[in-house]
Amino acid sequence: MAVKTNQEYHAVQKEIGFAQGAIKTLEDQVLERMLEADELAAALKKSEADVSSEQKAIDADRRAMTAEHGELQTSLERITRERAEIVTALDKQVLLTFEQIARKRNGVAVAEARDGVCTICHVRLRPQVFNTVRRNESIVQCDSCNRILFFVPAPATAATPDDVSQPAS
Repeated sequence: MAVKTNQEYHAVQKEIGFAQGAIKTLEDQVLERMLEADELAAALKKSEADVSSEQKAIDADRRAMTAEHGELQTSLERITRERAEIVTALDKQVLLTFEQIARKRNGVAVAEARDGVCTICHVRLRPQVFNTVRRNESIVQCDSCNRILFFVPAPATAATPDDVSQPAS
C-alpha cells in the first residue's frame, strides 16, 4: 500500500499503533492464561497426589473392615453354634417364655436383679421375689416388665490383714 499524503501517513501510523496495542493486549492475555495453566497444572498434580493418598487410606480401611467383617462373621457362626447347643439343652417351656419376652421387649429378655431392683425397669422387687431370684432355683419374671430375672452375687472381698489381726477384747 502506497501512502501519498501526510494525512494518509498519520492514519496508517494510527492503525499500526492500534494494531500493536491489540497485539500487546492479546499477548498479555496469552501470558496470563499460560500462568493460570501452570497454576492449574500444579493444583492438578497436588490434587492427584491427595486423591492417591486418600485412595490408599480408603483401600487400607476397606481391607481392615473386610478383615473385621470376617472375624465378626466367624464369631457370629461360633456364637450361633453355641446358642444351638444351649437351646437343645433347655426346657422347651423356658425357651418359649424366653423367645416370647425377647420378641415383645426388642430382644432383651433378661434383666439383672440388683439390690432388690430390676435393673431394666427400675421397679423394686418384692422381698420374696428377690430372695427367690437370689436362690436361682427357678425362672422368675419381673412383675413390672416381665423379663426373666437373674442375680449376680457380689465378689467376695479379701479380708485385710488389719481386720484379721485385731484381738477381741
